[in-house]
Amino acid sequence: MWEIFAYQNADSLFGIFNAAAAIHASSDYAAAVAAVAFCGCIAALLAYAFAPDKLQGWKWLATVLLVFSVLIVPRVTVGIVDKTGGSAVKVGANVPVGVAMLGSVTRPIGHRLTGLFETAFQVIPGAGAMPAELSYERNGLMFGNRLIRETGNVVFQDPTFRTDLINFIHNCTMYDLIDGTVDPATFSTSDDVWTLMATPNPARFSTVTGAGGAVTVDTCPNVYGNLNGRLPAQVTRIEGRLAFQLNPTLPSAAATAAIAGQIQQAYIRNSIATAAATATDLIRQNAVLNAISDTSNIIGQKVNDPAAMVLAVGRAQAVAQQNATWMNYGKVAEQSLPVFRNVIEALTYALFPLFVLLLLLTSGRESMIAFKGYAAILIWIQLWPPLYAVLNYMASVYAAYDLAAASDLGTGTKALALQTASTIYSRAISGEAVVGY
Repeated sequence: MWEIFAYQNADSLFGIFNAAAAIHASSDYAAAVAAVAFCGCIAALLAYAFAPDKLQGWKWLATVLLVFSVLIVPRVTVGIVDKTGGSAVKVGANVPVGVAMLGSVTRPIGHRLTGLFETAFQVIPGAGAMPAELSYERNGLMFGNRLIRETGNVVFQDPTFRTDLINFIHNCTMYDLIDGTVDPATFSTSDDVWTLMATPNPARFSTVTGAGGAVTVDTCPNVYGNLNGRLPAQVTRIEGRLAFQLNPTLPSAAATAAIAGQIQQAYIRNSIATAAATATDLIRQNAVLNAISDTSNIIGQKVNDPAAMVLAVGRAQAVAQQNATWMNYGKVAEQSLPVFRNVIEALTYALFPLFVLLLLLTSGRESMIAFKGYAAILIWIQLWPPLYAVLNYMASVYAAYDLAAASDLGTGTKALALQTASTIYSRAISGEAVVGY
């Protein structure tokens, strides 16, 4: 079996090679080959008639025999190996040996060079080392920034739990901050705000939703205990959603197994968290921080405070507008550049049936020049992945310094906290924008 390595385009290449096999096996294509061969034969006979010493007719006949016997008639099986998604090898049968051979021979150029670069980046000592989870071969450009961006947007999916949590923050935590039960300075710089909320004033009350949707009122400590018992399932649900969102080409089990290490490495690599922080801790902190932000916006509506709502909407619009500009550039780095390369590659393979027809109109040296040009395009395409690997590494190193600075609390301590969250996520998005630009 001939192997073809794919970078985020395994499905499209699988379709291209199967289409090539179907085209070469069709009677319509056989008729096209016959028509072109007839035209080439007439031209070769005329050339031979006027200049028999140049042997144009015999050269053309030899070229046709070589094209058919070497490039078209033999059929082989091709395996599409996904290097970034990790999905199973996709096998295509009855592919003309010419396109399979060219793809298989030129593919290792980019594959091996990319692997060498990625391996070298992972063993560099010190801050320059790149974790395997953030490499280009596995997950594409700027995966660390994408992880931070997506985890920064997580919210609790269960509307009942989210409502209970927002009410708890408003009825319990906010007043604890006002009267000093929870120190505001500590709260704003904590990398685990949920734990700080664990001992609310027992003289205060909040609502909690029980089985069947019944809403009751209970003391703040009891409501916290209820929420704390439901929290792990909510975090697991968010983690599962992120697994599929960030690893769309992986099977479900593999995506779920991979996401925890990916999130942890992204935050550690960018100095936003320590090695002691797990993916569950980071997801919980992000979701609770977003719930606190939502509380300040939603409560303005509940208490009919137009001024608070106007300020909240203004802040949200300003942030959304700036992030939208950055995200457009980030999408260019994340998707457009690899897609552009993959489109050129797919077009090159798809043009093979037409390239064969072109060869039937040439002979001798002209045929070799045409074949060389086609092979050169495939080699050129294979040089893109190593360049993407270098771009991913350099951009990730730059982003690591930028995000580390954003997570600094002003005391030399770096953490994901209320005080730093907004800056961290804005920097994560702008880092992608720099690469895209």
